[in-house]
Amino acid sequence: LEKMPDPHFCHPLYCNTPHPPSCLNYELPTFGPAGIPVDSVTDDWSLWHEPNKWNYMVGKVDIAIFKKKNDPEWFEKCTHLDACGGMTTSGKGTGKIVYDLPVEQMTAGLVVICVCCGKKISESMVLNNDNLVFKLNDRVLDKKDMDLYPADKCVRLLKGFEEDGYEKEEKMLLSVEVMGGETEVKISHVIVL
Repeated sequence: LEKMPDPHFCHPLYCNTPHPPSCLNYELPTFGPAGIPVDSVTDDWSLWHEPNKWNYMVGKVDIAIFKKKNDPEWFEKCTHLDACGGMTTSGKGTGKIVYDLPVEQMTAGLVVICVCCGKKISESMVLNNDNLVFKLNDRVLDKKDMDLYPADKCVRLLKGFEEDGYEKEEKMLLSVEVMGGETEVKISHVIVL
């Protein structure tokens, strides 16, 4: 890494790290093991995936061919595996999910959470939701320090160690807590670097 030039399109804190980001992806398809384990979760949270029709994201020519066959077995074979999804909780009540962040892989201190479904949903579901609280090792993360990053469906909870007054600790637990009220949360990804 020492021999590489400075990055042109990426913050050096994120690009000059010895490890790739660790990720927990609840959407389908997902390949390989999750890079961020769930430490604990209350019964209020459940895994959810959006049901799709057999012709979702299938090309028009293929749809025409399979429609002529009029065979449900072929429809099943043709079905695209892509599906939005996540850990979700909704309605009145409280609930908490805790992620055990992979400290040994975290060199920058970046923590991002993405929500589903819609490109601008993170503002209402996360940033403007007074019933949703994020904590890092039981310390409340201030939403005024958060921003949309790297896409509109994601919120950067922590920009980096030292930058936000946080230091790397031996164990780092990120908790997502619903504090009551009418609220719906659908977490699709958790990403750390």
